[in-house]
Amino acid sequence: MNKEKYLKIVYLVFALIILVFLFINDNGVLKYFSLKKEINELEEKIGSTKIEIEKLNSEIDSLQNSDVKIEQVARNKYQMKHEDEIPVKINKQ
Repeated sequence: MNKEKYLKIVYLVFALIILVFLFINDNGVLKYFSLKKEINELEEKIGSTKIEIEKLNSEIDSLQNSDVKIEQVARNKYQMKHEDEIPVKINKQ
């Protein structure tokens, strides 16, 4: 009976040591979960960046191939006009 009691204590101590190493160690379970969370956040960021890149590429494509889009940007961003147009200034009060 003494031998069984000592064996149970040894197993318990061994199990506690393993648990301590799993949770407190630098490469333990807590570190794993924090790194997994960081990976998920970075993957979300990558996904949103890829979507933005696709939008910008489609805008570049439309600017290179569409005269209507070029005219729209020229009018809105650079205040350009056709030669026969008369600019009208409206004062807002």
